[in-house]
Amino acid sequence: MKVHTDLSKFKAHKPVITIGMFDGVHTGHRALLGQLTDKAKEINGESVVVTFWPHPRIVLNQDVDKLRFLTSPEERTKLFGELGIDHLVLIPFSKELSNLSAEEFIREILIAKLGIYQLMVGYNHRFGKGRQHSYQEYQAFAKKYNFIISMVEAVLTDGMQTSSTDIRNHLLKGEMQPANKILGYQYAISGRVVGGQQLGRRIGYPTANVEVEEPYKLIPLDGVYAVKVRVEGKSYGGMLNIGYRPTVNHNIDNRSLEVHIFDFNRDIYSEEIELHFITRVRDEQKFANVDDLIAQLKCDEKTIREIVDKAQHS
Repeated sequence: MKVHTDLSKFKAHKPVITIGMFDGVHTGHRALLGQLTDKAKEINGESVVVTFWPHPRIVLNQDVDKLRFLTSPEERTKLFGELGIDHLVLIPFSKELSNLSAEEFIREILIAKLGIYQLMVGYNHRFGKGRQHSYQEYQAFAKKYNFIISMVEAVLTDGMQTSSTDIRNHLLKGEMQPANKILGYQYAISGRVVGGQQLGRRIGYPTANVEVEEPYKLIPLDGVYAVKVRVEGKSYGGMLNIGYRPTVNHNIDNRSLEVHIFDFNRDIYSEEIELHFITRVRDEQKFANVDDLIAQLKCDEKTIREIVDKAQHS
C-alpha cells in the first residue's frame, strides 16, 4: 500500500475511492473496503482510501475533551494495509477544508487532485460542509462531473448495525466480547514500557507499566483483563490492571495500565508493546493489605491463564 501526503504527486489508474475517518476499521468498514478492492480489481483499477488527520473535531474544537479513538492514525494505516488497499491518502484537516461544500470537495480534491473514476460511500456517509447532502445529490454530482458512484448497505452484527459509537460504548463498560465482535478483531492498545514503583516485582508479579502515547486513545473501563501481549515479535498471555491501584497508590489522578506477562522475565523498559483485550475478569479492588492482594492475584492468574489458553485454541 502506498501512503500519500502530497496530493500533487498522486497517480493511480482508474481510482476507486472511498472517504471517511474509519475509526476502528470495524466489520462495517471492512465490508465497504472489501467491495472497494473487489471493484478496483474488476475494472483493472486501483483502490483508494481518503482519510483525514487531525480529526475534524480537534481542528474545529468540538467537545474535544470527550473525544476518544478506537485506533490511532498509525493503527488505522496498518489495518488498511492488511486489507489490501492500494493507496491511502492522508489529508491534513483544516478550517479551510471544513468550509468546502461536498461539490467543492469533489471538484477540487477528488477530480482535480485524485482523478476519480468511481466513488463508493457507506449507507450513512456524508461529507462536505454541514454534511447536508443526500446520496441522491451525490448521484447528481457524479452525473455532472462524469464519475461513477455506488453505495454500500449497512452491515449487521447480531441484527444491529455496526458503528464505532457502539464499540466505544461497549469498551467504556468493559464489555470486550461484543466490542471485539463488532470490530472483527481484538481491541488493542499500544504503548511504551516506563518505570514504575517495582511493587509487583517484590510480591512475585512483576508488571510492565504501559504509557499510551496516543492522547485520544480510548482506554476501557477500569478493572482486571485477560490480554494477549505482543512484545519483541512474540505473543504471550497476560493479566492487565487498568485503574488507580487503590491498595498501593495514593495519587487519584494517576490512572495506570500495568500488565503481568506470563512466562516472561526479560527487561523491556522503553520497549513498545501491544495489549490485545480478550475479556474483563473483575473490577479493580482495594485490599486490606498486600497479602490479600497477592492471594487475589493468584486467583486471577489461574482464571486468566485458562481464558488465554482457550482463546489461543478457539
